[in-house]
Amino acid sequence: MSNLFYAVLALKSNEVADVVAQLNAAKLGDIGDWLDRNYAVAYGRRNEDWKPFNSQTIREIINEGQGYQTQTTLIEQLQTDVSNVAIVRPIRVYFIDVFALFIDKYIQLARTVDFSVAVNCQCCLLLPSTMPVQMQDQLIGVYRNVWRQVCNTYRQGNLHRIAMRIDDLQNFRNYLYKVFGTDDSPSLVADQELTNRFPYETKQLPSFARN
Repeated sequence: MSNLFYAVLALKSNEVADVVAQLNAAKLGDIGDWLDRNYAVAYGRRNEDWKPFNSQTIREIINEGQGYQTQTTLIEQLQTDVSNVAIVRPIRVYFIDVFALFIDKYIQLARTVDFSVAVNCQCCLLLPSTMPVQMQDQLIGVYRNVWRQVCNTYRQGNLHRIAMRIDDLQNFRNYLYKVFGTDDSPSLVADQELTNRFPYETKQLPSFARN
């Protein structure tokens, strides 16, 4: 069975203070205070250090090696202006930290690949269930503004999700692999050859990413 390539878009511990400042400036101080109180148990030095649920990383929750393979290093290599966005083409599943929506690089990434990701990939926004409902609604509003086409196609039935508990994430993980994991997907080398021959917007994707 082919692995699904995934990436984690999450804060790093050294980015939290800037996001808190942005939230305060946007008159979302209650959310900033919540993040400031809770970030220490959730974030680390790398994107993949993020522990959204039960003190577990995405790698641990989805049980990597059972159908999934991380490509988060490609996200780490993105330049601030994402002018090298072509490097993220192999990624088929995005796990998105709601607070990463305030990082300029990830905002630029969304603006660049939103339509393609909405149609050809799958996104899962992770939102803590311990956060008050009003804050959740405000942050979902930010998500809708940043990933507009992803949210549009979500409402139309595409396989994008919002996960608020570990069971939600495991359900998403297992469903995607049940549906798509038996299809053939290109190796990174083959994908790069396609990238060199065809523009990003028109490149033919493997069958598991064309739903």
